[in-house]
Amino acid sequence: MRHLEYDKKLARTIKVLRELKRIKQFVISNALDMTQATYCKIEKGEIAITPGQLKIISEELGTSNFQILAIVEADNIINIKHTTLSEILLKFVQMVEGVNENSKLTSEELEFLIQKIRHRHQKLTS
Repeated sequence: MRHLEYDKKLARTIKVLRELKRIKQFVISNALDMTQATYCKIEKGEIAITPGQLKIISEELGTSNFQILAIVEADNIINIKHTTLSEILLKFVQMVEGVNENSKLTSEELEFLIQKIRHRHQKLTS
């Protein structure tokens, strides 16, 4: 995968995680000691994320930089009609919590999530 494409997937993953945790951009921009406008460009993939910035962002999100990178890699593998796993999960959470009235899963996306949950459940119970 091209470097720029990877940076954009990393940025999108960070944005999805931040939104899932309902953390405002200004919280992370303050931790990074930058303006919210600059941080917004990071989330849009217009500015590449440095390893040091990724470490700070992951701490603010309550996760590790390795987990964020693992999600990016999983998104490279799991792709339903050009929709990444993180995007499907965001839609699911928004739908369940009533955050976004317009957020709906397609039958294919819902079946995909059910299969993933069943697979994980089988691993945990066997």
